[in-house]
Amino acid sequence: MNTDHRLRFGKYVETLRKSKGKSLRETAKAIKVSPQFYSEVEKGRSSTFTSERLKSLAYFLMLDDEETHTLYDMAAESRSSNDIATPQDCADYMLCNSYVIEALRLSMETGAGEKEWQVLLNELKARKG
Repeated sequence: MNTDHRLRFGKYVETLRKSKGKSLRETAKAIKVSPQFYSEVEKGRSSTFTSERLKSLAYFLMLDDEETHTLYDMAAESRSSNDIATPQDCADYMLCNSYVIEALRLSMETGAGEKEWQVLLNELKARKG
């Protein structure tokens, strides 16, 4: 178990919660966990939240895109397994959209690099506005 990553995730969650002026109790209630469990996560003593709870937390704290992405990334890093750390929002998206996995595999097979991916990223960012 990587307690360093858990602690970093917990501190990040605590910092977000406090910066939004929310109490531990009201935040725990909003994401449907006990205050004790929520506290254990903030202290880095317990693993991260489920995908649904991360989503609820981001919504409750009214996080912007950057904060939300950081939340998911840090949650993935804090997981207590030897699995590859994939942010849960990305894993969920990949599971629901097989073409994403196909694109990743094809890019690996063809040796696509940063230049090719940057073209795609720029196009998607332009659509987003």
